Amino acid sequence: MSWRDLLFLHWRIDPAALRPLLPEPLEVDTFDGSAWIALVPFRMADTRFSGVPNLPTLGNFHECNVRTYARLNGHAGVWFFSLDAAALLPVLGGRWLWSLNYVHAKFHVEHHADGRIDYRFVRRRGPWPPGRAQIAWRPGEPLPTAQPGSLEHFLTERYWLFTQRRGQVVAGRVWHEPWPLRRATVLRLDDPNSLVGQDGLTVEGDPLVHASDRIDVLGWKLGLAT
Repeated sequence: MSWRDLLFLHWRIDPAALRPLLPEPLEVDTFDGSAWIALVPFRMADTRFSGVPNLPTLGNFHECNVRTYARLNGHAGVWFFSLDAAALLPVLGGRWLWSLNYVHAKFHVEHHADGRIDYRFVRRRGPWPPGRAQIAWRPGEPLPTAQPGSLEHFLTERYWLFTQRRGQVVAGRVWHEPWPLRRATVLRLDDPNSLVGQDGLTVEGDPLVHASDRIDVLGWKLGLAT
């Protein structure tokens, strides 16, 4: 798969507020004593599953994730609170195959000549709470590759996802080259707590912002992280 036109919006959060929302045996992952929660809009492109014919509605769609960071058996990974997606088939597949909290949403995305990206979506009716987002940003200059031990590396270089299936925490491994990050300027950000706050969390202040044009990703099926 390819993740394109991506924006990372990160806020610090109290690890104690996050702990009740992660199932055991996941550990809250922290940097300098803070946990982090992120809102991540992007476009999914060229998605293909081994043994499955290519389907346009499966392979290309807009998405927006709410995520945080956890560890399991020494592996640093991502825990998703929600994954809003424009295409119904990935929503159904993500909920069934990956046990992830995918949500069906209606998106409207515009790209402007000056580089500005306007990104809007509203959730469709379903077995999930209502939510919406409107985000606009302009990517800036490239950043050096994030180095181990840096905050940027902690937030982005993660090669496992964690989820829960039938009461058991399972993991899926992913692989990609180091993130080609950019600076970015947020031009509009409606109340992020419409999405981030749905699990009883609240974010305040300006987020830490990074953007990326594209990264290509391989993923493997769920199993135990050993």
